[in-house]
Amino acid sequence: MQRKIESLQKILKEHHLDALIIESPIDLFYLTGLEVSKGYLVVKPSGSTLFVDSRYIEMARKLSFLPVELNEKKSFMKGLHGSIGLDSAFMTYEEYRALEKGFPDLLFVAVPSPLKHMRAVKTPDEMAALKRAAHLTYEGLLHMKGLLREGISEEELAFAFEWFCRNKGASGLSFEPIVAFGPNSAYPHHRAGKTLLQKGQIVLMDVGAVVDHYHGDLTRVAFFGEADPKLLYFLQVVKRAQNQALEAVRPGVSVGRLDEIVRQEFQREGLEELFLHSLGHGIGLETHEYPRIRFDGEDAGLMLAPGMVFTLEAGLYQAPLGGVRYEETIAVTEDGYENLCGHAEF
Repeated sequence: MQRKIESLQKILKEHHLDALIIESPIDLFYLTGLEVSKGYLVVKPSGSTLFVDSRYIEMARKLSFLPVELNEKKSFMKGLHGSIGLDSAFMTYEEYRALEKGFPDLLFVAVPSPLKHMRAVKTPDEMAALKRAAHLTYEGLLHMKGLLREGISEEELAFAFEWFCRNKGASGLSFEPIVAFGPNSAYPHHRAGKTLLQKGQIVLMDVGAVVDHYHGDLTRVAFFGEADPKLLYFLQVVKRAQNQALEAVRPGVSVGRLDEIVRQEFQREGLEELFLHSLGHGIGLETHEYPRIRFDGEDAGLMLAPGMVFTLEAGLYQAPLGGVRYEETIAVTEDGYENLCGHAEF
């Protein structure tokens, strides 16, 4: 973790800062390994100090490799001078104004999401945790598939996934499960409701388990009874487009190029307008992390590098017929990619 702090100190030089303040609880965990709902890490060129309130002070002093001090009445600002970097993607405007008013001699500089590039490339320990999360998520999907029967509700299937994963060691879910029967599958972010499964319907399941703080995220579809020919066609096209994108994954390829490949395949089939979202997103301590995998997004020009982990989730949706999505979580390797759940099929 000391290396992470040293990487942050390089950001100070890049932005000509005298200090950088980190307060996002997830970033604090990433940098210190400590779970606190409120705290401030003050990073300086010559050292760093963690400030927490009385709820965490004893725990932090016992477990932290960094100096720890009690934060009272903004004592984390004590002794600071010059230019101070703030995470403008996390800090509210009201908090910023309070600091500006309370410390008029300081120059506050917006540094949005200062850890995003660092967190985008996973360490070996992070990669191992992500694999555990992906494997358990996949096992949960298989469990759900085995429960499909006429009359089961979307809510029941979603609960069964959570029960299964928690009994297998998950600390929670990456997000509220998306379980969609029949026409509901045409809505990418449908939430499980009281809809009952009927013969001949498609079942879309987008789920994720959290293991050792790291998130899984996979999507599969199943057909209960005889499949609709058009939805089968959609699935064939989605898998073909997804595989073409996977074949392109390697260091030096841009994030946006992957999305372009999928859209070009959909365009050849006259289906591009049925792809309603980005191709994917980074994943780690959060389900949705940097970068966003989209041809026209702000991250489109980012070049893939070994250690990056993200989802690829091509999909086609047509109401009221239904929709198809197929999602994998993959890691960029030195010469290609690795599927973290270890299973390409369902």
